[in-house]
Amino acid sequence: MSVPSSPRSSSLKSPLVVFKFGGTSVGTPDRFRTVVRLIREAAAEGRVVAIVSALSGVSRQLASALEAASSRTDGPTVAEDLADTLRVRHAEQARAVLSTDCQSAYEAILDERLAALRRTFGRIGPEKEAPAARDAVLAVGEQLSVPLVTLALRDAGLCAPRCDATELVVTDDTFGAAHVQRTPTTERVRSWYRALAPTAVPVVAGFIGATEAGATTTLGFEGSDYSAALFAQILRAQGLTRFTDVDGIYTEDPDTHEDAERIDHLSMEEAVDRSASGGLGMHPKTLRPLADAGIPMQVRSIVAPDRPGTPIVPADGTADALWPAP
Repeated sequence: MSVPSSPRSSSLKSPLVVFKFGGTSVGTPDRFRTVVRLIREAAAEGRVVAIVSALSGVSRQLASALEAASSRTDGPTVAEDLADTLRVRHAEQARAVLSTDCQSAYEAILDERLAALRRTFGRIGPEKEAPAARDAVLAVGEQLSVPLVTLALRDAGLCAPRCDATELVVTDDTFGAAHVQRTPTTERVRSWYRALAPTAVPVVAGFIGATEAGATTTLGFEGSDYSAALFAQILRAQGLTRFTDVDGIYTEDPDTHEDAERIDHLSMEEAVDRSASGGLGMHPKTLRPLADAGIPMQVRSIVAPDRPGTPIVPADGTADALWPAP
């Protein structure tokens, strides 16, 4: 009699881990270099899929520009100012973290994306109803950060293919808070992953997807966490590590409470309860794919990645077994 495979064993070239890097992880050259180092070290041990967010502050800039453009008639001016600001920020980061050859390649991508951004703003204004255009604008932050990380990994000697989340994550057309269509998304992601070279380290944008018709969508606030959990479940990952600027989950906000204590580990059930009340700062759907598949998550600090962080452990695992102390 055959024995069914467990959720964390698979024919999809497992074992693998999913890393999720938020905006504060990729937002400065020093932290960006840490991201590259962590991915390189993990890739030496097994397979890695990296889900990344926009550089810190970029999503807010995009949202603010959208608000300005939707209430004024000078959308082109707003778009030009925004594109100029984004180009300066991303080109400076590229110069700090990429080789000369990769800088040139990245700046070509940057100019292409920003030209598309300017065109998209033409569909937004006081007299226009363009939720699809709004999502296309909000997705630009991730679409600029992914090639930056990808090229940095190539500089580090890794096989890092260019990936497009809009070709993998299929959603409905609820722009701004799109619902993922699980069957086609699973089929696309698994087919894409099987086609990758065994040494490939793909970098995928969190937060975004696309309708069956190809219109770009966004998954809602903190949607990159949800994207990472979906990829972990679909690819039957051994675990998901979420890197933030805090070394784990605390009893209170450590920035405002001096007596806040780091939680050594949480059960998945405890984490689901905390998440439902907003206590984890994640997209509300993040933990469901992990809970369904029995996949653990670890919350770690990009500032001090060697610290143990806080594991979120499914019912069939223990923190020590899943993440030995460094």
